[in-house]
Amino acid sequence: MSPSQPHVIVVGAGLAGLAAARDLAAGGATVQLLEAGDAVGGRVRTDRVRLDGTPAAAGEPAFQLDRGFQVLLTGYPELRQRADLDALQLHSYTPGALIRADGRLHRLSDPFQVPQALWQTLLAPVGSLADKARLARWRWRLRHGDAETPLRGPQRTSAEALAAEGFSATMVARFLRPFFGGVLLDPQLETSARLLNFTFRMFAEGAAAVPASGVGALPEQLAAQLPGERVELRLGARVTAVGVGPEVYIGTERLSADAVVVATDGAAYTELTGQPAPSGRPVTCLQYAAPRPPVEEPLIVLNGEGRGPVLHLSVPSVVAPQYAPAGWHLVSATVLGEAQAQDDAALQAEAAAQLREWFGSAVDEWRLLRTERIPYGQPVQTPPALDEPYQPARLITAGLYACGDHRAHGSQQGALRSGGNAAAAVLSDIGPEAGR
Repeated sequence: MSPSQPHVIVVGAGLAGLAAARDLAAGGATVQLLEAGDAVGGRVRTDRVRLDGTPAAAGEPAFQLDRGFQVLLTGYPELRQRADLDALQLHSYTPGALIRADGRLHRLSDPFQVPQALWQTLLAPVGSLADKARLARWRWRLRHGDAETPLRGPQRTSAEALAAEGFSATMVARFLRPFFGGVLLDPQLETSARLLNFTFRMFAEGAAAVPASGVGALPEQLAAQLPGERVELRLGARVTAVGVGPEVYIGTERLSADAVVVATDGAAYTELTGQPAPSGRPVTCLQYAAPRPPVEEPLIVLNGEGRGPVLHLSVPSVVAPQYAPAGWHLVSATVLGEAQAQDDAALQAEAAAQLREWFGSAVDEWRLLRTERIPYGQPVQTPPALDEPYQPARLITAGLYACGDHRAHGSQQGALRSGGNAAAAVLSDIGPEAGR
């Protein structure tokens, strides 16, 4: 291949791989984008299913099941830069949460974004007034500097950071642990406080939203933006080995290039390169069809009581009606921690008992659509992880590069920027301007 038009193979069409492919093409490279699955997105996928849980045909009324509970945080700078958010037809959650405590639901809102809910927030038995003042001060302080300034803060666990802020045990147990534990897939709050602080800032900077057609619409849009004359996307192309050259193998098929970018999750990255990567945090999601929604507002429901396997629950169809066919609602319940060790039947029974306690006999009318176990929901990033928010893209073997949230931080921002960083490194080394 002529140095003026280097050829690059990108392995994996998740958010990082899509970002890398776009930037490489924009920089003058031709790209083969290889994806093992039947669609782009990696972990950011949406499946359309019927009431019996089977796949729905195109155009057929269906439930939209995201791969676990997911939202797009519109505060992410990379998301704003790379996506057409208006075209995604975003529907936003109301900032805050409904917290199950003392046998009922209590509303806790961000008074800066929902000032009309200030009185309810002050009265909610979710920590003291001093706790709520601390929450406001923490929010104010984190919004100084650029968007990623919180990723360069003190190196300690999230639990240690919350203790240092002075939050009471009640505030942590009823709100902070179930909320941020759910976001970070870490109810023990062992994740680096850098990621906690960054995530809190992103919730304060923008909305938590879902596209009308599910979170899978984001990678589909990014893929549609790729220039067809420069990027060849191959689905169902599972790379089985990466070698010097550089080259990749899809079974017995060998492909060579000027550079190879490995843009997979951490487990696949280790399998292909032999290099270590963080282990993954698992998450289990129970998706139900309900004739009536258990809550009427677009708010997440948090388990502030500490009992039962369900840490938090949402009703995506209340946020975006397109998530369920007419006459139905979609309920998504997230399970983390030790409860995931149970078999499906035991977990489903225990979750149903907990949700029946929350919402009464109406739960008996719900139909289970899917129990989804995701072994690598996010990379484990305990201190001293994130000593540098983005690891170098260049690997030891010449011509090999890597990107993904496991080489950055567990967020859409981390994945997208990591992909851009990898493309920049490749173009710096072998692009049309290299060596001039």
